[in-house]
Amino acid sequence: MSALGGLRVVELVDESAEYCGRLLAGLGADVIKVEPADGAPSRHIGPFAGDEDGLERSLHFWHYNVGKRSAVLSDVQLSDVLGTADVVVHTLRADDARARGLDYEVLSATNPRLVVCAVTPFGQDGPWADYLADDLVLMALGGSMAACGYSPLPDRTYDTPPLACYGDQAWQTAATYAAIAVLGALVWRADSDRGQFIDVSAHECSASMTEWHLMNYLCTGKPARRGATAMAVEAADGRQVTALIPDFLGPHIFTNLLAMLEADGVAGPLSDADYADPMYRMHHYNEIGNALARLATKHDADELFRMGQQAGLPWGVIRAADEAVEDRHLVARGHFVELERPDGGGPVTHSGAPFIAHGSPFRFARRSPRLGEHTDDVLAELSR
Repeated sequence: MSALGGLRVVELVDESAEYCGRLLAGLGADVIKVEPADGAPSRHIGPFAGDEDGLERSLHFWHYNVGKRSAVLSDVQLSDVLGTADVVVHTLRADDARARGLDYEVLSATNPRLVVCAVTPFGQDGPWADYLADDLVLMALGGSMAACGYSPLPDRTYDTPPLACYGDQAWQTAATYAAIAVLGALVWRADSDRGQFIDVSAHECSASMTEWHLMNYLCTGKPARRGATAMAVEAADGRQVTALIPDFLGPHIFTNLLAMLEADGVAGPLSDADYADPMYRMHHYNEIGNALARLATKHDADELFRMGQQAGLPWGVIRAADEAVEDRHLVARGHFVELERPDGGGPVTHSGAPFIAHGSPFRFARRSPRLGEHTDDVLAELSR
């Protein structure tokens, strides 16, 4: 049994919030993606299968819309479908929703149990409600970029430039929080028999990604400097390994690291008694990097990975995509699933469940849809 079986979600989103519908579809909801006649914007985002542009060939679209149905509807048809919906997810600002007759007051008047979730850059109100933003802007304004960067060298008096993660992390976070908020609203509806409006600000979601940095400032009055707690070393086979040395996990971290380095004869100055002091290590962190580089030249990536793990260190090989799909741990847990390609080109592998729920499994009931593929089915269901 699926967790959201029998639940209808109408999706009126651009590419920024499609991940929300993907999660709800995996939980069993019937997610109807309403598209314009020329297709959703994400159908035009590359890369494309076979490097050939086409509405059914966007790999970006395949990933974010697996499990959904696609319908091309007129305004009248959309209104009828919305009357049967349990949830609406959209990316419209307040004025745009009002102009299209999709504001919560109008929708809830005919469907009082409806849950409406809006995902926008800065929310439905406030001084920045009408501002524009992409993922980079959201990560900058939310504080994530201020926290991400590399540690300055000892002789530098200035801070390092900020960095942002690739892969639309701000939008992914907002879409995930939107799915969580929808689930909470459905639980509340079960008791109250009422729907509600959910206002998701991607800016606020991005601000929540800063982990302890905001709390550090609130408690100390000083912003934390950018600094890496991890480093990547190049192994003898040319692959890279993340070699995290987090002192905050306990004193055994450096002790175990030192024992491993000394056993290989590459500890160098780290064997000096001064390095037993965490503050001294922090100011001479480059020597740890030097020792790890010496160690890495003697072992391939998988050997380093196993050595670090055996020493109680959270190390891992940096997997390329071709290595990730063959990762024996992911394969053993059944993470990857094969579904047909919407362009008829045979099966394609998708990332599957982000968790395992034995009673209500996460699964995709269908491949990503062709444009308007389910329009007739959706309209036929209105008369049942």
